[in-house]
Amino acid sequence: MSTLRRVLILLSILIVCLTGCSGHIECNSMQTQANAPSEEGLTGYVVERKDNSILVVDPAYEDFSSNGGKSRYYPAKWFSNAPDPQIGSYVEVWTDGGPENQPYPGQARAEKIAVSCPVAPDGAHMTDADAIRSGLHSLDTENMHIPVIEDTRFDADTGTWTIQMRDANTANEGQVVHVTVKDEEKVKTQGEE
Repeated sequence: MSTLRRVLILLSILIVCLTGCSGHIECNSMQTQANAPSEEGLTGYVVERKDNSILVVDPAYEDFSSNGGKSRYYPAKWFSNAPDPQIGSYVEVWTDGGPENQPYPGQARAEKIAVSCPVAPDGAHMTDADAIRSGLHSLDTENMHIPVIEDTRFDADTGTWTIQMRDANTANEGQVVHVTVKDEEKVKTQGEE
């Protein structure tokens, strides 16, 4: 085989490989919206979407009871300028440092978003993000105003997911909701048919 022919074959293979990989969205990557953020980010689950805004709730609570506040305060914030992360995704979002609206949950403009890779345990058809998304659409959560995802577990023997949640607004009352989701098929995300 001539050297030119080998080079052309290698280039063709390289082009096919690069083209095939370019359509894949990598998780755990940064989705930069603009310049580098000037403020610390908020880490948590996306529990609601409206247009290009997402509601992110951190499952790690803070205890303000010594100051007369809530014993379980869950940081939560609506972020605008967030077209990609889907409900159920675990994200870290940084703001541009601009003024934020402070009523709970707060509001800010997303500057940079890091999305963690969803996990599908051995034997599961769904990822944890799919199970959370399905659980948030169940009748058990219809009265929750600000859902907090505390835990997700997959039971391979029964083929079910259990999502432990509570409402951030009533967290001090200790009401925990366990939502069971059958591990059947992926829940559609925004934009899928």
